Amino acid sequence: MQAYGIYQQVVGGDGRPARFRFEILGLLRVLEHGHIVDLGPRKQQLVLAALLCNANFPVTVDTLLESLWEGRPPRTARKNVQVYISALRRLLGTTPAGPRITHQAGGYILSVDHTELDWLQFEAMVRDSRRLWGRERASDVARALGEALALWRGPVLAGMRGTAGIEQAAQRLEDRVLTVFEDWAESELVAGASLDVAEQIAAVVQRHPFRERLRMCQMTALNQVGRRTEALAVFDELRRSLASEFGLEPGAALMELHRSLLSDQRSLVQSSGPILRRPAAGCLLPSDIPAFTGRGGPMREVGDALAAGRERLLVISGPVGVGKTTLAVHAAHRLQEHFPDGCYYIRLSHEDGALRSLTEISSQLLWAVGVSAAAHDADPPILWQRWLAGHRALILIDDARHESAVRPLLPEAGESAVVVTARTRLAGLGWACRLTLPAFSTAEALDLLRRIIGDRRVDSDRGSAKRIVALVGRLPLAVRIMGDRLAGLDHVPLREFLRRMESAPSLLDELTVGDIALRTRLAGAIADLPRPTDNAFRRLGVLPLGCFTLRDAAIAMKLDDEAAVRTLESLLEASVIAAPDAETIAHDVVYEMPLLTHVYARELADAAHVSDPASEPAVRPVRG
Repeated sequence: MQAYGIYQQVVGGDGRPARFRFEILGLLRVLEHGHIVDLGPRKQQLVLAALLCNANFPVTVDTLLESLWEGRPPRTARKNVQVYISALRRLLGTTPAGPRITHQAGGYILSVDHTELDWLQFEAMVRDSRRLWGRERASDVARALGEALALWRGPVLAGMRGTAGIEQAAQRLEDRVLTVFEDWAESELVAGASLDVAEQIAAVVQRHPFRERLRMCQMTALNQVGRRTEALAVFDELRRSLASEFGLEPGAALMELHRSLLSDQRSLVQSSGPILRRPAAGCLLPSDIPAFTGRGGPMREVGDALAAGRERLLVISGPVGVGKTTLAVHAAHRLQEHFPDGCYYIRLSHEDGALRSLTEISSQLLWAVGVSAAAHDADPPILWQRWLAGHRALILIDDARHESAVRPLLPEAGESAVVVTARTRLAGLGWACRLTLPAFSTAEALDLLRRIIGDRRVDSDRGSAKRIVALVGRLPLAVRIMGDRLAGLDHVPLREFLRRMESAPSLLDELTVGDIALRTRLAGAIADLPRPTDNAFRRLGVLPLGCFTLRDAAIAMKLDDEAAVRTLESLLEASVIAAPDAETIAHDVVYEMPLLTHVYARELADAAHVSDPASEPAVRPVRG
């Protein structure tokens, strides 16, 4: 194995050399038919780097702005990004499936095959090595992983990591490469270490001195080549460094290995030191949100359901802005070790709300797992089911509108698990485990606000902070929008910002930041309701904020009790309203509408000139 590789000619699924070759495992480089492409100005290269780090997944404009200007974009920033994207489109041409760069699902997507991007090729080669996994074939595993690591030409995106956005993305990929290097080192140790292996481990340790698994590899390698004293010295150096830098002791596994070396128990060194393990697969999920907080109970439920293999389908439902996708992505990042064939994300609709076709969705999933549909004589949906049957992966399906869009993507066999986020409970998926998310508690909402604007501002005026999160119904998305706005208005006291919110003509006017607007999200949810139900929702907007009964709803909607019950049940299923007391009979149920949903319903009612039922005769309306 060589720590740094060289460019290799790669063929596409049709057996012909790929036209484009994208490289980020080292200096950013694009080759067309083997010739280096001039990528234009530096900021244009940064846009390309951000897209390649998230290949085949959407990158929002805000993420690109952060990668280019780190919170200080010029007035023309968005226009500049459009210019860079336009230039890259001309430069990079198209793929057999369409444009190389598209705008959908909330951002720009750069489509590449694993034969074109060294990072995806690396992941495909690591996945292929798993068929060899096991102690009896350790040398074969080491050789396969070594070939994958030969693609590594140095620090990921060397020279391009001047902004936090690129640095974070590049570091994520570099950590993955380092993990595979440790897998390679362990497989070499099981096969029998050589002095060359020990030296290569030592070279990587110099750049990553605090990785304990890597240090264990180093110590075991030195011991196996007869240099036990140096192995003990490695432990002493690491222990001093950990104490000095972090005030920590080495982990239990490293301490046990050290004791084994001291007593010269060779069999114990072999068993307690690095062992050949099945490597973790790639994580092709959206980035985890650094400010994630709360949701301790739901996180435990997700972990208990999926980590032990108890459930294979989990539906996370709840109203607009309650944080379904955020929770699902956060949980998926923490469940990676339980799914050795990877964690993958797919969104079922385009940015404009139009549903994507099954072929498009399954093709993107196959692309993500490194399977070229062009190389197989099968339709993408069928090929996807074949892949699922033979793997243990976690699939995150986001923004499901109805069961029929989800069923073809669910595993028919095998050990893969699926998490679906949806506003409805998707009752037609009868065997699914379900989790319905409520709004934050006050403590959770305040904690999120703290993470965004800092403890100082919240603690200096806790009363105003509590009123702000209460005013937006403790809805996670609304709290995040308020926090992002306050973060950009560091000079504005919380009480002044609160007065501005309370005096606004409409609270929803204040709940917008960048290209995120809560009113737009609510409008999309209501537009998905069937026509009679969306009209009923509008009429419910005339009711006072708070709980209401079946009779209140029937009068407002101008329906008899039977029709009103059916309509309210549809709204319950769509998470537009809630029924806090589920133990009562239909006529005694008390319903409520989330605060901001009610604000939107009232806006619609006012626009349609729907009258207040209190001003009408108290006569029960009937159908016909």
